[in-house]
Amino acid sequence: MKKVMTTLVLLLTTVVMSAQVTGVKIAPKYQKGDNKLYRTVGTMTVGGEIINVLSETRYVVTEANADGYVIETTLEKMDTDSKDLTGKVMQLMQGAMKGVKTAFTTDADGKITGIKNFDEVKENALKMVDELFQTISAELPDATSAALPIDMLKQQVGSRLTQETVIAQSATSPGPLSLNGKTISTGTMDESVDQNGRKVKNMYFLSAPDGSKVKATTTLNMTKEDMKKMIVDQLKSMMPDQVSMVEQNIDQIMDSGMLKMESTQTADYEFLPNGWLKSLRVEQKQETMGQTTEMNTKTELVEE
Repeated sequence: MKKVMTTLVLLLTTVVMSAQVTGVKIAPKYQKGDNKLYRTVGTMTVGGEIINVLSETRYVVTEANADGYVIETTLEKMDTDSKDLTGKVMQLMQGAMKGVKTAFTTDADGKITGIKNFDEVKENALKMVDELFQTISAELPDATSAALPIDMLKQQVGSRLTQETVIAQSATSPGPLSLNGKTISTGTMDESVDQNGRKVKNMYFLSAPDGSKVKATTTLNMTKEDMKKMIVDQLKSMMPDQVSMVEQNIDQIMDSGMLKMESTQTADYEFLPNGWLKSLRVEQKQETMGQTTEMNTKTELVEE
């Protein structure tokens, strides 16, 4: 009897380990007409100030076939209790992007491959950026005129706003579509580049064996040389006349800690049987040049 039990335990262990190695593929089965509304609530801490945020985004499947899907996302609401510049910026973003649809195309696993209406999306985004800089200039006229080359910044944002960067942002920012197409087992790792051009390392854990619950952790994965290149590349587009001076002193500046950059993120996903996201908890912490920003959010499916 003991030998039988030992054999069974070994067999079960082998099966479990095999499942872990094989992994679970995140490949939801969407249907044309699927209509989901997600509400995100949370807090953002900037410079010691705690700001409450709320947003609602709708996802609608407009096309579904053997090759993939077309999923339209629409920001329906964005709100904050901040009354300072942060609050004004968020109100501006809502005004510019509210009701604007982004039509993502995906493969058969729901992984984003393109944006059908990218020209429209870019036009609205550039309009928002222009209004954003006008708001900042009005609030901080002395600082912006002295330290920020506004026209050059606008050009930089426009040149970086490509279909590839929008897709990368959607893939690296936790959300209903971000894990689609991935095969995950506990300990699975991959590397990616976030919307800010930073290299990051992602590690995944199956919180439930069937893949209905997944934890993902993300950390910066940049060497000193990577950081130097990123900083110099940004300066070339923003303040080209300062590049030579910074290049000469960048090692000393970085060693002083002035350009220290750290970022960590933990995301806990829970999925419905059909693959749609049920809920998502995200904890983020970033430190850039001595400024710490923290954000804790919970996203839930509130309407289907």
